Amino acid sequence: MIELLGLLAAFVVIFILRFRDFDFAGSILIAAGIIGVTSGKPLTIFVDALMETVGDKTTWELCAAVGFITVFGYALKETGHMVELIDKLRGFVPSRFLLALIPALFGILSMPGGALMSAPFNEPESERLKLKPEHRTFINVWFRHVWYWASPISPSTLIACSIAGITITDFIRVNFPLFLATWVIGFAISWKWIHREEMPVGGAKDYKGSLVGLSPILVTVALTLVGIPVWVCVAVGIAMVIVMRKVDLKRASTYFTKGAKLDLIAAVFATLYFRYTVVASGSVDVLLVNILGMGVPLLLLFILIPLLVGAISAQPTLGIGIVFPILMPLVVPMNVNWMTIMFAGIVAGYTASPLHLCLILTNQFYKSDLNKVYRYLVPGLLLLVAAMIVYHVTLGGLW
Repeated sequence: MIELLGLLAAFVVIFILRFRDFDFAGSILIAAGIIGVTSGKPLTIFVDALMETVGDKTTWELCAAVGFITVFGYALKETGHMVELIDKLRGFVPSRFLLALIPALFGILSMPGGALMSAPFNEPESERLKLKPEHRTFINVWFRHVWYWASPISPSTLIACSIAGITITDFIRVNFPLFLATWVIGFAISWKWIHREEMPVGGAKDYKGSLVGLSPILVTVALTLVGIPVWVCVAVGIAMVIVMRKVDLKRASTYFTKGAKLDLIAAVFATLYFRYTVVASGSVDVLLVNILGMGVPLLLLFILIPLLVGAISAQPTLGIGIVFPILMPLVVPMNVNWMTIMFAGIVAGYTASPLHLCLILTNQFYKSDLNKVYRYLVPGLLLLVAAMIVYHVTLGGLW
């Protein structure tokens, strides 16, 4: 019983520390310490978990990938590449699609509160179309977060796939319909808000320039989908931006020193270490016995627990680090269907969380009424989760 209490105490400590803005990696490591101490196992459990983490090739590939992804985003921003690309797209993309495309493009640049980057770019078009603040907030938040189902360079998706032992290619192949469904739901909710002329007037339509501008992102994604390690693919994308923007080596080096988010890399390592500690402690076995004794349907657990943790943690990486090690042992072997159920719950809970930084900052920028934003956001997320459940039940991987 002490193992189960230790597990629960670890989660409570994580939430308390995060609410106090304590370092993410530090919070995870403290929780791992609590689980190890209460496991009844020798203290060598910490060394064993560390050796497992360090010795796992996936650990270093994932850390390198996340590090390069943050550099990639920094390079696109600092060179002005992303701004110029958006200016070109304005010349021929209809308003309702452009309003969705701008936050989606910025959504590729994974960073906390990153929706605040796209909000100003959407402001002129939103003003022209006289959209209400709540409409602007929904569009900016919803379309920024469409990439969880289709991006091989999304840190959260990479971490989830790595922990679950699912290849990123298989995950995207199976879940690509959910990516399309996310766009469809977003457009279905926002379509009626735009009544004025959508096409830009006048000016040359620079299709070639737009395609060239998109090329670093397109090449990176394409290389990943053919099985090349993610960190290599992102490195190619960074190199393309440096060459295309004619950045000298001295300045390019600053992209790596300033763009690499060491705290995010540390968070990845800590999350993987936490996973190995939980497994080695045996606390999951105790939790499994108690859950099965309660008679709660497995599918319901895989839906509700991730939703709750995602909403409370307001950070998908943290939610993955908590939920995956606990629920994965309940399904052996783990497959992409069960993994997606967990992942989707975390993403949905996180997106709607009142602690979600993107939602908070966008709401402040547009001065919108959060209660009114939820009238659009929550139904959209519930519809997406329902579609995801029906889809994966239909695929047959949950039985």
